[in-house]
Amino acid sequence: MKIHDRIYLVGSGSQGFSMTDDSDCHIYLIDGGGEMALVDTGSGHSVPQILQNIRNEGLDPKRVQHLLLTHAHVDHAGGAARMREALAGVRVYMHADCAPFLRNGDERAVSLADAKRAGLYPEHYTFNSCEVDCELREGQVLTVGDLQVECIETPGHSRGHVAYVIQCNGSKILFGGDLVFFGGRILLQNTWDCDFQAHINSLKKLREARIDMLLPGHLTFSLRDGQRHIDAALKFIDGLLVPPNFSYSWRT
Repeated sequence: MKIHDRIYLVGSGSQGFSMTDDSDCHIYLIDGGGEMALVDTGSGHSVPQILQNIRNEGLDPKRVQHLLLTHAHVDHAGGAARMREALAGVRVYMHADCAPFLRNGDERAVSLADAKRAGLYPEHYTFNSCEVDCELREGQVLTVGDLQVECIETPGHSRGHVAYVIQCNGSKILFGGDLVFFGGRILLQNTWDCDFQAHINSLKKLREARIDMLLPGHLTFSLRDGQRHIDAALKFIDGLLVPPNFSYSWRT
């Protein structure tokens, strides 16, 4: 699904557009011209379908040279190992604080057992280890073809969560992962690394960001005036309240 001159939605689960496996987050493709990048990979069940969705847009998956992961949770990074196997020479990017979780296939660190008890993943699911080629830090700028992608540290939903920002054809575009959703909702979970105060501070960093397009990890995205959703969350925070929480369940 083409959503911008240079951006496509190539995967999405039941908390979105049901394009791929129910447990997948939104998976975005950035077309930098000579090369491309994926933002997140989903849980790993849908790698062939994601690659076919890229082909269906008239694009060659072999041009995907970068996997930009927002955080280590299974619905976002669980497919990294399989995607790396499918795409020769692809490089994997993740924040330094959670890169060891993926590199070691650390199921405890990504709270997989808790997620299984909650019915989100089947008992046989495994979090496959995957090498991380680049450990990211605040303000690091990545090159994807003729586009520049800036990494912004946005912990809170999880340890090592990041968002990515690009400027393209006059639009400032935020790939927000699970930082903030349409209408100002957030996603706080009962997991060891979810930090409410850190989440608030991450949102405050974007108070004057002037985001045009907000492309979150789930639910509806916003193709213009994306800043209004960040501001909606901040309005609750400024009033000493908690923004509404996004409740989810993709297994029946």
